[in-house]
Amino acid sequence: MIATPAQFLDQLRHAGRIVLSGHEHPDGDCLGSQLGLFHLIRSWGGEVRILNPDPPARHLAFLADWGPIEAYDSTSLGDGRSLGDLLVLMDCSQLRRLGDLGSAIRGKVGSIAVVDHHVDADRGDGDTSFVDVSAAATGELVLRLYDVAGVQPGFEAAHGLFVSLVADTGWFRYSNTTAEVFARATQLVRSGVDPSQLYDAMHRRNEAGSVAFLGESIGASEFRLDGQLGMLCLDAAAIARGGRAGVDLDVVMEPLRSVAGVEVVAMLKESAPGRIKVSLRSQGDLDVQRLALELGGGGHQKAAGATVDGGIRGVAARVESLVAGALTRLRAGGDG
Repeated sequence: MIATPAQFLDQLRHAGRIVLSGHEHPDGDCLGSQLGLFHLIRSWGGEVRILNPDPPARHLAFLADWGPIEAYDSTSLGDGRSLGDLLVLMDCSQLRRLGDLGSAIRGKVGSIAVVDHHVDADRGDGDTSFVDVSAAATGELVLRLYDVAGVQPGFEAAHGLFVSLVADTGWFRYSNTTAEVFARATQLVRSGVDPSQLYDAMHRRNEAGSVAFLGESIGASEFRLDGQLGMLCLDAAAIARGGRAGVDLDVVMEPLRSVAGVEVVAMLKESAPGRIKVSLRSQGDLDVQRLALELGGGGHQKAAGATVDGGIRGVAARVESLVAGALTRLRAGGDG
């Protein structure tokens, strides 16, 4: 069922025990929207917990100050009985995106709901879906639930929801930054958010080693397809160094995006032996969501990704081929 905000809010009010979860390695939109919905449910006395496949990354760990964020381990599901009446998948729509938690939680919840803004989210595992692909962030959908409930986000919820907005709009730099996004940001600032403090918390708490890591990563990047594709490949060792330095790896893509003539930026990260996480960003009209679908993933026209089996060089060659084909179609006047 595709739910309106009012229908979805009614489902939450009558759900009993609710578990909020999201994709592996939760990002700012996933975590921030979860905190926003957590506090909305708590506002009417609802029973709710946040349980994710992984803990927040270092640059987002401060979000735990605004609400209890649990990471899955062998004790998370208790004694094997029902975990809850409703599982809400946020910023994703399929249980497989939860990794080991998705397998473990199956059958331990009464029903599944989805709150998401990605393409095809309404075709995921949700019995109920509250989805709008035009929304800039999942947090924007949560704010619509606040509107229907007649509740203003409190201090803690506002911080989470602001992180959601800035994470998926690149601090209001991306093309999905609309008048609605600015209006929502203003609403959250009025609830007590200090954007400067949040920016510092997210981006100015790195270790000194982060400078060397960024330099190394940028130096390892390359341009292919006559400069139209910027690519960066990070093996497991490089990712570990970045983690120790507290670096948000997505920021490494920004220098490549600033180069004139680049249409697509691809970052490939070796998350495990034989498993490559691909992140794609489009600078122009090319639809990287379509490319991600061919790799078994998804996302948005301008930002998408997938996790692919294979070695990093083989996956890089596959990504280059897909981008080349899409650019050819686009130049021929077709749909890229």
